[in-house]
Amino acid sequence: MTKTHPLFNLVIIACIAFGSVIVAQFIGLAIAVLAYSVDLNELQTILSNPSKEATNMKQIFWIVQGASLLLGMGGGAFLYQKWVSRQNFSDLSQNKNPTSWAIGLSFLIFLFSVPATSEMMRWNKDLHFGSFDSQIREMENQAKIITEIITQMDNFGEMLVVLFVIAFIPAFAEEYLFRGLVQNEFLRWFRNSHIAVWVTAAIFSAVHFQFLGFFPRMFLGVLLGYLYVWSGNIIYPMIGHFCNNGLQVLALYLYQRNLISKEITEEDYPVPLPVLIVSVVVLAGLLFYARKRFQASER
Repeated sequence: MTKTHPLFNLVIIACIAFGSVIVAQFIGLAIAVLAYSVDLNELQTILSNPSKEATNMKQIFWIVQGASLLLGMGGGAFLYQKWVSRQNFSDLSQNKNPTSWAIGLSFLIFLFSVPATSEMMRWNKDLHFGSFDSQIREMENQAKIITEIITQMDNFGEMLVVLFVIAFIPAFAEEYLFRGLVQNEFLRWFRNSHIAVWVTAAIFSAVHFQFLGFFPRMFLGVLLGYLYVWSGNIIYPMIGHFCNNGLQVLALYLYQRNLISKEITEEDYPVPLPVLIVSVVVLAGLLFYARKRFQASER
């Protein structure tokens, strides 16, 4: 553990992560150029103006996004540990061995958080952002187009690829960086787990640059943060993150196979009030139980 001030460490983490993401994007572009024999300038034009009709578009986005997250955020976190804090990934977990009950509990927490985040998304989308509103909504539309391209799954094999790119890689890389490094530095700085969790969740949501979903994403970040604080094991927020993203991928795949309606796949799907109330009550109960159970397991 580095002895320098946490603010200095946070700046170093940000610089390394930013630099790693830039390098990772170039690596992803290079892999896409070699894999699909496209000109680099043509590829940059395609990426800046994404279209579902472009040849191999989703495969190119799989490569670029996967590389940006895994080698960028995940790689940046790894480099910080090796170069600066002189730690290993295992040092982020006080309780080294994940247990089946905690894995199942992590899944249930994020399953029952879906109705609340959906309602929060509906409210968030109705907010007006003043003079920046049109730019924010344009950015959101661009992100939606890219997401639709990436999540177009023509068969079960492609669903597994999307699950890897959209669920597994973000769960590992983002939790490694934000909960594993950033939250721990805020915890050292403020010596208050609540401040560390909420500030990290706000930063986590902001860096996605999708402000029409800022508050539900921040809410998920808070759940992930407390899961890490209570459990002392970085694996559990990674599992929770994977479950959250994975459920969305699975819903989209089932819709594309005509097994469920399209409305259920929408992030701002209107949840019936009784379902919302029951899910929130169950979620609160699960969180209370998780806190008590993790505390008891430490004794």
